Amino acid sequence: MNRYSRYFLIVILACFFLLTFVESVVADSSEIIVEFYYAEDCDHCEEKAPVIDEIENLYGDNITVYRFSTGVYDYRQKFLNYGFKTTPGVVVINESKGNYSLFPYELITTENLKNAIDYHLAGNYSEKPPEPNRNEICLDTPFGKICLNPTELSLPVFTIILGALDSINPCSFFVLLILLSLLLHTKSRKRMLLVGGIFIFFSGFIYFLLMVAILFFFFAIEQQIIILLIAGSVALIFGGLNIKEFFFFKKGPSASIPEDKKSKLYKQMSKIVKMKAVLPVIIATIILAISANTVELLCSFNLPLVYTGILTSYNLDAMSYYLYLVFYNIIYVIPLMIIVGIIVFTLGRWKLSEWQGRILKLFSGTMMFSLGVILWLKPGLLQNIFTAISILFVSLFVTGLISIIWKKKYYKTEI
Repeated sequence: MNRYSRYFLIVILACFFLLTFVESVVADSSEIIVEFYYAEDCDHCEEKAPVIDEIENLYGDNITVYRFSTGVYDYRQKFLNYGFKTTPGVVVINESKGNYSLFPYELITTENLKNAIDYHLAGNYSEKPPEPNRNEICLDTPFGKICLNPTELSLPVFTIILGALDSINPCSFFVLLILLSLLLHTKSRKRMLLVGGIFIFFSGFIYFLLMVAILFFFFAIEQQIIILLIAGSVALIFGGLNIKEFFFFKKGPSASIPEDKKSKLYKQMSKIVKMKAVLPVIIATIILAISANTVELLCSFNLPLVYTGILTSYNLDAMSYYLYLVFYNIIYVIPLMIIVGIIVFTLGRWKLSEWQGRILKLFSGTMMFSLGVILWLKPGLLQNIFTAISILFVSLFVTGLISIIWKKKYYKTEI
């Protein structure tokens, strides 16, 4: 081999090693992956999408950005496996090292993502990762400093509001108050507590089973937009029917318990009052609870369906879904337990008047109709605590204002 051949070979080898080096550098630089998980019709996702675009433009080929819709089953499972609860979520991954950083909605900022990407690009995992800036409300209390995330609070607040609203609907009140009124004839607080307690427990249990069935139905659909449209449609229809009941009581279509069903329930209650032995009373009360909740289904299933639809918009693990349903039903039975306690303690009669029933219908109808509008137009708003509080207070204000005006001008002449 002559001198020129050796030089040529050296140049070829040098080029080969240089190319290999460059490829390795490029490969290393692109091993930083940014995964952006979003949902359709998610306002928070639209809000954070520009942050991802900015990061992608800033780092160019040094990172790889993937955008995954949680409406796709495989991506949803990945999203849940990371431990996220609500969309959007971002994961910054060093693929070669296997290290990653998680960013839920409130932490997705340009600053936080830049710090995480630089940290993973450096690859020095002996150093502590940068602490992300948190968008929290911090309060000084006698127990120390407490920081709350408005986004994470929204679902518990909605659970409390809708569960409480569900429990004070006139359908639930009708059966419970008539039952307790009949039991007053026994003059036995023990009998009233026994029957009232069993009735409330099984009402809550049947409600829970109904909501689990609705949850399975929504999981089978999988498409979040369809679930929200179904829940929104139910809220609009039944909200409208309840509002109609305030202005045109017992006229036209209604979601109330039919009169013939009421008479059958009344006969069942009368039989319970006449029973002497404890075991038959318990069995008859359980049957009554099942029968009453079946009769009430058209009147009261709308709120459980709407709540379950909202619940599925949060990306939770399976156990969390069930715990929230249990939480909802605990809230649902608390006002009913309070009513039983008051009547047992006072041994007095409490009859829900027509006017009180109409006001409850107007309030629940306004709440449901508002939820229906939001579920149809801007479902992402429901992941904010201030939306839940606003719906509650606006519905209370509207109900109070309309009921005062209506009673003053029209209701007295109607009776």
